[in-house]
Amino acid sequence: MPIIAFIFYIFIGRGPTLSKKKKYLGKVLADEKYYRILEESYIHLEGIATDLSNDTREFIKFCTRYNNSPCLVFNDMEVFTDINMQYERMLCDIKNAKQYVNVLYFIYKDSKIGRRLRDLLVKKAKEGVIVRVLVDDFGTWRTGNKFFKPIQQAGGEVIRFLSSRLRYFNRNVNYRNHRKIVVVDGEVAYTGGANIGDEYANMGKLPWRDTHLRIVGDAVAALNLRFLQDYAYASNKKIDLSTFSIKDHEVNNLLPVQVVSCGPDWQEQNLKQTYIKLIYSAKKRIWLQTPYYIPDDAFQDAIKSAINSGVDVRIMAPGVPDKKLVYYATKSYLADLVKAGAKVYFHPKFLHAKTLLIDDEISSIGTFNLDIRSFQLHFELTNFIYGRQFGLTSKNIFLKDQSMSKQWTKQDVKNRTKRERFLEYIMRLFSPLL
Repeated sequence: MPIIAFIFYIFIGRGPTLSKKKKYLGKVLADEKYYRILEESYIHLEGIATDLSNDTREFIKFCTRYNNSPCLVFNDMEVFTDINMQYERMLCDIKNAKQYVNVLYFIYKDSKIGRRLRDLLVKKAKEGVIVRVLVDDFGTWRTGNKFFKPIQQAGGEVIRFLSSRLRYFNRNVNYRNHRKIVVVDGEVAYTGGANIGDEYANMGKLPWRDTHLRIVGDAVAALNLRFLQDYAYASNKKIDLSTFSIKDHEVNNLLPVQVVSCGPDWQEQNLKQTYIKLIYSAKKRIWLQTPYYIPDDAFQDAIKSAINSGVDVRIMAPGVPDKKLVYYATKSYLADLVKAGAKVYFHPKFLHAKTLLIDDEISSIGTFNLDIRSFQLHFELTNFIYGRQFGLTSKNIFLKDQSMSKQWTKQDVKNRTKRERFLEYIMRLFSPLL
């Protein structure tokens, strides 16, 4: 086993081969000019009358320093729990594009929605709109280059993230871009849990439930910059950022947002550490939705500490799994939390949403799963959204899902069959690989 493990480590265990691309990515990240463009829209919250508590304001400062993420204050958010509606809204926005459309997905399937989006991008490219498409090479392996060729023939660009001709022998196969970003003309952005595929719109074999965002306002620029950085990295091209700026908009709604990303190119697991800080700071509630719950010890201990402090901890996971083996590992960790006093719910659909609500003031919606792979190996992002009004929206969505979900009680945990327990223990042993 050590010999086999060493061979696997040589091929896939040493981290992404960033080389010259890494140097350029570092240049973009380190260039203060573009960071200042975002930061200029940041108005110190001390001077604004908001309902934010001192604890929330301190967290915003922490997030700004630790994650290099400015707080962008004027935004409008639309939350979609029906992804079919989200797709239709997104296609409508792309149809009205005048300058550019930037598209990034982990999975882009040859499907009804996939073909509709592709054909629309072809149309926009022929009209002279700049079209850039970035897909993860591993996540989109079933969709061949032939599918995307019409976009390229029309003048658009399609790049695969960390691509290799020998996909399964690619040493970067472990490191996947799990982000989902669409930006139209720098004016509107989409991000969240849903990829491009019919199943996300609840038209596949599994009953599906996801959460996605439509954003207008200052935060669009942060998502656009994240896309451009990823695109420069994957294409090894110098992207002209000379015209990069926050687009003029008429949004005067005070809704502070911080876009935080993480990945194996960071020295620390910054997004996991940010979540842990939030969990330890919670006083009333921690409500989580996640398709997979495979934490490391630090994250699990933080949740247990919150439970022992009397915080209302609720975790919602899918009642219908997409990967049965991963599901057994998830149930193993959740069983420990039920015993500790957490309220665990199983949604009647495959719940693919990645959301967090802390004390009704801090919401998180993004691409970040609560598993070791997302902690360490994936390029991820989430949006921290501040304020009680949006917190109420997050709370109501959770409660609606909870009303149709089944709570997993201590008695249910106790009544698990020997077969279920055995499978959970075995898959927990292999959980770091899942």
